[in-house]
Amino acid sequence: MKFFHERRILKREFSLGNLVLLYNSRLKLFLEKFKSIWSDPFKVMKVFPYGSIELESKTDHLFKVNGQRVKHYLGSFDDHRVNAIITLYEP
Repeated sequence: MKFFHERRILKREFSLGNLVLLYNSRLKLFLEKFKSIWSDPFKVMKVFPYGSIELESKTDHLFKVNGQRVKHYLGSFDDHRVNAIITLYEP
């Protein structure tokens, strides 16, 4: 069982200043059809041994999470909320 469990764990390495997305596990309980399960980008402030990570939100709030709940974000810290204007024409 240990072998099968450890085989599924992904090795992710984070460094200071990386941008990451946080997994929102509450959406598994209350499904919302078009809502993303990944929260806004956060900045990595500190990396602890054994996979713990300290994150900073846009409101300068610091909190610790398990490293398995985050994934790398490739955009910038400010451009994640781009509003697009879509013009619909009748045929």
